[in-house]
Parts: sequence; structure tokens; C-alpha cells
Amino acid sequence: MSDKDLVKELKAELAEITKDRDDTLTKMKSKERRMKQVLIKLEHREQDVQSIGHKIGEQNKEIADLKAKLDTKGKLLEEALQKTKDIHEDSTEKTDTHTDDPDLD
Repeated sequence: MSDKDLVKELKAELAEITKDRDDTLTKMKSKERRMKQVLIKLEHREQDVQSIGHKIGEQNKEIADLKAKLDTKGKLLEEALQKTKDIHEDSTEKTDTHTDDPDLD
């Protein structure tokens, strides 16, 4: 092989290697862009999850407050019902005592 042929072959190899390198760089840049997009989406999802976690915490607190209020109202209602029964029973006993009293007949 002559020097010219070797130089020609070397130039061809260099051109092919350069093209391969450029193609690889293009693919790498494309993949890097895609990875950045995925990371951004992941960060947004993470923020969404944190936000939802906070909202769930607030709702759990609100539910606990409402349960406490409901329990308190239930106890007050039971007390009121018991007082009503007691008043009714007292008035019934007083009425029965009057009918048994011979002076009132």
C-alpha cells in the first residue's frame, strides 16, 4: 500500500469515528434532556405527595375535632335525656303520692 492509500484510509477512518462520536453525543444530549424532564416530573410529583400529605393531616385533625364535638354533644344529650327522665319520674311520683293521700280524696 502506498502512503497516499494509507492516508486516504486513515482519513476515512477518522471521518467515520468523528461521525460515530457526533451521533453518540447527539444521543447522549437527547437522553440527558429526557432525564431532566423525568426528574422535573418526579419533583412535581414529590411536591404533590407532600401537599396531599399536609392536606390529609389537616383533614385528620378536623375529623378528630369533629369527633370530639360529636362526643361532647352526645354526652350533653344523654345528660339532658337523663334529666328529663328524672324530672318526669319525680313528677310522676308526686302525682302518685297525692292520690294515695286520704286527706286529698
